[in-house]
Amino acid sequence: MTTTEALLLGRRRRLAVTMVAGFAVVVAIALASAIAADLADLQGAAALADRLVPLLVFYAPAPIAAAGAYARCGGPACLAVGVVPAVVFAALVLVGSVLGVPGVGAADAPLGSVTVSFALVGVSGAFVGYCAGVTAAMLADLAGVGDDAGDVA
Repeated sequence: MTTTEALLLGRRRRLAVTMVAGFAVVVAIALASAIAADLADLQGAAALADRLVPLLVFYAPAPIAAAGAYARCGGPACLAVGVVPAVVFAALVLVGSVLGVPGVGAADAPLGSVTVSFALVGVSGAFVGYCAGVTAAMLADLAGVGDDAGDVA
């Protein structure tokens, strides 16, 4: 597979699925533990969650997408990383509403607009990371140290 096809469509499907699903699990655990720490009134855990959750939701998609692009996971998988925080957030709000968890219901904030905002920020960061990863992969190929260095397109 040529470099262009590998970078756009992806060559490593298992790695791509692992990247997206693993990030979803990490974000879900972080958000759920932040909710639990807030409900249990644990000051130390809540303070840690206040620093960790924005890091995962807003800043982590870019470097994860960059690493995925460099590993040739493909554009769709790298951009899916940006949608993960929004989907996990919406799922936790919906589950919290159904279960009646105080402070988690959809009545606290407009679910649609917050979810779309999370998705826009995440996809924007993932796109920038994807572009950086593609650039790094192509430069590595030009230098002769990349995955497709021996391929002639």
